[in-house]
Amino acid sequence: MITRDEIRKIPELHKLIERKTEQLRYLQEKATAVPSGLSEGERVQTSPSNTAGKYSDAAADLNREIRQDQLELAELQSRASLFIETLPTDTETQRLTVKVMRYRYIKCYHWWEVSELLGYDERWIRRIESQCICDL
Repeated sequence: MITRDEIRKIPELHKLIERKTEQLRYLQEKATAVPSGLSEGERVQTSPSNTAGKYSDAAADLNREIRQDQLELAELQSRASLFIETLPTDTETQRLTVKVMRYRYIKCYHWWEVSELLGYDERWIRRIESQCICDL
């Protein structure tokens, strides 16, 4: 089973992974960038304090962090999916609750995206989610 805190951690962890991925792209670009201001035929001197190497090392470390975060996210989403599967689907409101929970915690959509997809006001979508999470 999953706890309320764990299920609410899913969107936060997803955002963190997105931010780290953007940071990783930046570090990879810096690691492979050719220094400007060189004349044609001029060679780049390297040293132990090579800036590109520092960016490359930072990118490798960040890449490991991202992989760990992705594993944690996958585990949390798997447990959330098991919880969502146990929700009743007898009434239209219950089916809506299942959709909200899947969009928010399995697909990691933002609140406004869930609202647009389902055609309901964002406040109503949040209320439905809150009622479902309170049962945890």
